Amino acid sequence: MMIPLKRALLHVCRAMGLFRLARRMTRDRLRILGYHGFALADEDRFRPGTFMRPAVFRRRLEYLARSRTPVLPLGQALEMLSRGTLPPCATVITIDDGFASTYSQAAELLRSFCFPATVYVSSYYCRYPNPVFRLAVQYMFWKSPSSPLPLAGEGQDDAMWSIIRHGETACDEAGRVQLAEELGRRLGVDYAEIRRSRILSLMTPDEFRRLPGFGLDVQLHTHRHRFPEEPACAAQEIADNRAFLQTVTDRPLVHFCYPSGEWSERSWRTLDEMGIESAVTCDRGLNDATTPRFALRRFLDGQNVSQIEFEAEVSGFLDLARRLLGRRREAPAA
Repeated sequence: MMIPLKRALLHVCRAMGLFRLARRMTRDRLRILGYHGFALADEDRFRPGTFMRPAVFRRRLEYLARSRTPVLPLGQALEMLSRGTLPPCATVITIDDGFASTYSQAAELLRSFCFPATVYVSSYYCRYPNPVFRLAVQYMFWKSPSSPLPLAGEGQDDAMWSIIRHGETACDEAGRVQLAEELGRRLGVDYAEIRRSRILSLMTPDEFRRLPGFGLDVQLHTHRHRFPEEPACAAQEIADNRAFLQTVTDRPLVHFCYPSGEWSERSWRTLDEMGIESAVTCDRGLNDATTPRFALRRFLDGQNVSQIEFEAEVSGFLDLARRLLGRRREAPAA
């Protein structure tokens, strides 16, 4: 009930001209949009906050073009923000993880609008033609027509996480593939089709190498999609990530995205020592000259976000509303 009411209220606010007023009031602040994957099959129903249908993404880009919103490369935007020379309502597009659908669905759309974007890549699965194990297990449980697996009296959710923990801690990649294949047989879900379709797989090295031709810049997102608080382990994650990405791009790797949006000021020294110039979070909001460069705010868009909510975020209206309500930091993304 609350969601339809909120959307109806936003339509009224837009009709009253409050979105246009918000754009003027926040014109000097930098908007950073965040995306993940783009649906090739039914991923948008599996994880609507993570996967978006390409047609919806196109509507977002059409709105940015229609509203004459300047879409800038991340590095240029941050430099202009520091100098106070941003064009009004300047916006940056970021895409996390490096899913194969970023190349097959989003890249050409972005090029057709002449919009640059930054792709933050978590690199472990770039070396394998396999779905991300954790996502594949979750997807098969979601899609299964069968009843939950009977594992020592566990419920479906507990069983799923027991399998994920076992695969991630006790198996190598070949073992995880065998485990996923057996799980698919028991759940009645075709794991081979998940692998073939690449709905939960990352781009190949060759695909990453082609991204600059579409105006997309590859940047850092840790190697294993984790960022431990212990400085040496955190630094190793960035070093391993950078070592792989240096094989697919010759551009400086100096921008970072916290995996799962989990961040702490305690990690800022490590980022600085690793030569990182900026880091984006999953905290909603706009950015100004005082925003810490290791705590940049973003709006995470998804299939579960309506067009009116998207326009309210890009206009700055919802950021102003949150400021009035005293709500700044959001919970980390799943």
